[in-house]
Amino acid sequence: MAVNAKPMKGSPAAGPPRLVVMNQVAATLTIDLLKDFRDRGVACRALAGEYEATPEQLPGVTLHNGRRLIKHRALFRLWTWLVFSLQGLWTVWKYRREDMLIVTSPPSFILAMPLLKRLFGVRYSLLIYDIYPEVAERLGMIRPGGWIARLWRKFSRKAMLDARSVITLGSDMADTLRGHLRPGDELSIEIVPTWVDPDVIRPVDRSENPFVREHGLADKFVVMYSGSFGATHDIASLVETAGLMAEESDVHFMLIGGGTRQVELSKLVASRGLKNLTLLPHQPRDVFPYSLASADCQVVSLDEAYAGLSIPSKTYCAMAAGCAVIAVSPPESDLTTIITEGQCGLHVPPRNPEALVTAIRRLRDDAALLNQCKQRGRHLAEERFSREPNLEKFFAVLKTSFDWRRYGMNNGNKDNT
Repeated sequence: MAVNAKPMKGSPAAGPPRLVVMNQVAATLTIDLLKDFRDRGVACRALAGEYEATPEQLPGVTLHNGRRLIKHRALFRLWTWLVFSLQGLWTVWKYRREDMLIVTSPPSFILAMPLLKRLFGVRYSLLIYDIYPEVAERLGMIRPGGWIARLWRKFSRKAMLDARSVITLGSDMADTLRGHLRPGDELSIEIVPTWVDPDVIRPVDRSENPFVREHGLADKFVVMYSGSFGATHDIASLVETAGLMAEESDVHFMLIGGGTRQVELSKLVASRGLKNLTLLPHQPRDVFPYSLASADCQVVSLDEAYAGLSIPSKTYCAMAAGCAVIAVSPPESDLTTIITEGQCGLHVPPRNPEALVTAIRRLRDDAALLNQCKQRGRHLAEERFSREPNLEKFFAVLKTSFDWRRYGMNNGNKDNT
């Protein structure tokens, strides 16, 4: 596996390898990673503003509390990024002898890593979920191609070249990151997709699904959007689609989630007064698997402006739940490729409610196609996007990057650590 590692010589080091993970929002994937690395014999600590786990659920992992992310207003978001970054600087200095995995939340912190490496000899890898300055440009936060964007790309290039390894989610995102480089730069970018636990998220028969009973969905063809109502998602088209299908009483739309566009979406739904649409907040952890499994098809959206910058992780949850997937996305995107090549759903372009209506009707009216998409999606979730093989790949990248073989870790198997 090609990574930007500089192998170290000598006898095995005393004690276990030590890893610091910095991520302002330590959601499920970060928690999975910490648990998995701990079980493989890595001494882990984390700095985060919020954890989707309690300290009691992460025994053996040292948790440090940082500034919580505030998403609702740009000024608050920038303030919390700044405070967390200052806490990150202190953490890097204090634990400078430990290996570090730096996640792009907040996105600006990685820009300081080359200087920290020069000052303190820090060894770090980058996990890039959000690609800046591109996201900031497309959100209108900075002028596209302006001096801030150019300077940001210059520092991003240096941060990636100085890293032991760079990890991102898909080939389009990797291509976008290569756009920060100069001719002649050599950089291997590892692709490890986000993952799902198919033992937790799985198909559930409607007769045994409490979410179906609670919301009266037993005799409905359920079209669901479940996840963040964010800037990268074409949510308004879903409401418009529900309006176009208002007379088709066998179809019901479920919009479940929250985020920066929650208030906007709530007002839009209220103004339409559609009886075939239900808007719900994020569901509790114990309800979430049942809510996903109640759908016949899940809509996963990605606007044109964000192609190459994001892959919605909800895609893999939808597959694992045994749902067909409708990708509302540009034709040239990782999301579209996953769905079309995997034959687990249909693709429609963004902001085209009429095309979305056609796709929904096709899945509703063609039972063979619907079942094929459900079965193919579940198979892909188990074989390609499940938790264990992708955590194995993640561990292999960092083991090579930081040369953890000197600790006696010669492979990625938990049983041999």
